[in-house]
Amino acid sequence: MSTRETCEAILDTFTDAQLVNVVAMLQAMRQTIDDLEDEAFCEKMAQDYDNDPEKGDPMPLENFAKELGITL
Repeated sequence: MSTRETCEAILDTFTDAQLVNVVAMLQAMRQTIDDLEDEAFCEKMAQDYDNDPEKGDPMPLENFAKELGITL
């Protein structure tokens, strides 16, 4: 039996009233997982920035605009 099938079998044992609470718990868990993934992504970006050898050497606005094909 797959994990999804096992979950479905367990869900089938709950009443509709109990499923309201199950849904709320699952949504909270999903939000927590999403928040942790976002936090890990931001932490990685911060670490990459801290380890960037060109950190503190900003690109002039004119050069950045030129790279984007924008004429100032």
